[in-house]
Amino acid sequence: MAMENLKNLLKLNQLVNIEITNTEGESTRYRSRIIDIDDQYVTLIAPRSEQEVIKLAPGKIMNIWFWNSEAFYTFSSYLIKEESEDIINKICIAYPETIIRVQKREYVRVPYDLDVLLSYNNNKGEEEFIRCRTKDISGGGLMLVINVYAPLHKGTIVNLQFKLDDELIKVKGEVVWNDWTLDKHGFEQNNIGVKFKNILESTRKIIIKNVFARQIELKRKGLL
Repeated sequence: MAMENLKNLLKLNQLVNIEITNTEGESTRYRSRIIDIDDQYVTLIAPRSEQEVIKLAPGKIMNIWFWNSEAFYTFSSYLIKEESEDIINKICIAYPETIIRVQKREYVRVPYDLDVLLSYNNNKGEEEFIRCRTKDISGGGLMLVINVYAPLHKGTIVNLQFKLDDELIKVKGEVVWNDWTLDKHGFEQNNIGVKFKNILESTRKIIIKNVFARQIELKRKGLL
């Protein structure tokens, strides 16, 4: 991808993940944000671990991961200099020459284990609650595992509550399929596919951000 096209992708205040590999080959991701862009540098908030700024040597190579409404992207760069202004620590990295489109944004699904509180209206119009777990999740929906019988037929509208980044997510969903399978111990479990319905884009962005981080983690561990 040519440099002139990169300027259409990199934006001020864009959230990114900085991936740094240590001398033992272990990679760690740090959340950051783009605070300035010119033809030489991309300036980011310096990565931190437990509120301490990560010290990087000039020339340190790193991978930057980011996303927009269409896809996930990554590029390699290196540290040119560190800066400090007031209480903000910044790093200036070389403007990338190329960028890789990792995949389309359209709702990548990854394994994800979350506690979920599900509610629905029974045939008497009364609200019932079920505690269950996710098996996977995407920006478009999730798969639930329920170990008790629930009359959640296709088309049933449900309310879901779960936490991501210590933030409580509340979203409405629609059951799109319902099936019974055996778990690894031979016990029956109810697997239910739910697509999000009338979800706020701000809520979807939180989910997609976590899906993306989980995807990178699983790839690094060789599990995806």
